[in-house]
Amino acid sequence: MARVGVLVVTGPLEPEVYVGRRVEEALRRALPEAARGVDLVFAGLAYSNEAAAEAARRLRGEAQGLLVVAVTGGTDGMIYGAVREFGGPSLVYASTRLNALAAAREALAALRREGGARFLLEAGPLHPIEEAASRIARRLRVLAGVAGLRGSRLGLVGEPEPWILTRPSPDDLREVFGVELVRVPWDEMLSEAKAAPADAVSSKVGELKRTFPVVEVSDAVLEIAVRVYLGLRRVVERHRLSAVAVEARDMLVEELRDWGPYLAVALLSDEGVPADYEGDVEAVLTKLLVHAVTGKPSFMANITDVEGSAVVLSHCTVPPSMVDPERSALVPYFETGRSVAIRGVLREGEPVTLARVGGRGCREIFVARGRIIRGSLGRSDLCRTQILVDVEGGARLLLEEPLGNHTVVVYGDHASDLLAAARLLGLRPLAPAA
Repeated sequence: MARVGVLVVTGPLEPEVYVGRRVEEALRRALPEAARGVDLVFAGLAYSNEAAAEAARRLRGEAQGLLVVAVTGGTDGMIYGAVREFGGPSLVYASTRLNALAAAREALAALRREGGARFLLEAGPLHPIEEAASRIARRLRVLAGVAGLRGSRLGLVGEPEPWILTRPSPDDLREVFGVELVRVPWDEMLSEAKAAPADAVSSKVGELKRTFPVVEVSDAVLEIAVRVYLGLRRVVERHRLSAVAVEARDMLVEELRDWGPYLAVALLSDEGVPADYEGDVEAVLTKLLVHAVTGKPSFMANITDVEGSAVVLSHCTVPPSMVDPERSALVPYFETGRSVAIRGVLREGEPVTLARVGGRGCREIFVARGRIIRGSLGRSDLCRTQILVDVEGGARLLLEEPLGNHTVVVYGDHASDLLAAARLLGLRPLAPAA
């Protein structure tokens, strides 16, 4: 996760400086505990425009995100100068006392008019400081997640499948998200898979058979699927990939039928490397964003039916941690009847968030809250893992403004955080259907 600089600003009058120092000292104690996992660097207290701008300049070389805490009014120019000088994604937290929020709104309105600055504004009391730190921490994690995307490397192993028509350009990924697209030959993964050590293969096969009591493929087929996983993991390590989209070449080439990446990408997603197949870069980019913001794995799925607010989603690559393994199974992949996929049963009644990045220049995002009505459908005409989700506010938008077939599902209500991330990235959320 990215490092975030922390700057406290207060008015220049002696009582304001006194209060500002107290707040800055208290935040140094409370914020690291509340925002555990976020690397913080404290820049101290500023009570002049020049000092705030200078602190932001220093932080620019040390941090990827900026938190400005406004204690009082009279800080308009300090907030404006700090966010402008820093130049990266920023979070401004304004006290709801002493006119701090008024100053923050004026400063950020000026930045908004100029364009270019990406920021979030949150407001609340600063006392008790532990509660304030807790409120700040939630958005701080979003800020750190988005800032940490810059410099990420998204691998494309092979090519997108012919039916994947939504293909972002490397320039769009770099400009909007700071993500580099790394091309890797598919044969490199295959070579690594074939060279995987026999003891590592055997160990992983045993682990999977202990996790999933029901296995409907032979040991020989499962061993090949594990080899693909180990080969893909080696590719991820060699190329320092943060996420990976893989071509499913086995779907189109008969002699490669058993060498599908379905189990491999499911396992990698559980290991903190968002991964999926069909070479769908935009969908895997969405998984990367979801993981950066929530820290959770996600399920990339086809939208296969929409009726009112109910949506059927299905695919063969659900991460094992998202399913009940006692009721799930390792089975042949749906399209070919070969290789290995997961027929998963998800947790019914659980809140989920649906998301998808896409659109012109990869500058739009779909986000919706939902709840799993059925964790498995048992249909033979759909991909192996099938769920029915009730989408809050209805699901017409999925039909009227699709950003791509594949949609990402993550456990929990993360809509607010993903929309905050969208603001920092300059993405336009799709408006709900009328």
